[in-house]
Amino acid sequence: MGGRPGKGTGLLILLLLLCGLAGGLIGELLGQNIGLLSFLKNYTSVGMSQPVVLNLRLVSFTFGINFNINLLSLLGMIMGYFIYKKL
Repeated sequence: MGGRPGKGTGLLILLLLLCGLAGGLIGELLGQNIGLLSFLKNYTSVGMSQPVVLNLRLVSFTFGINFNINLLSLLGMIMGYFIYKKL
């Protein structure tokens, strides 16, 4: 990744998640409260529709991940990437 040495991918993932979450929250709030911006609360679901279950008789593990991405959460993730590049 670009930028100065020593920056980890953990920081990038944290920034992407936090900025994406903030953008999604803003998009949801604007979409609910302003009728003209109702398209902002529409989202696309990306991930596993059904979780994967590993049953070992003694213990059972369930794996699954799902992201609901709207327009502002995508813009928030892009902004998080640029913030990472500036650090």
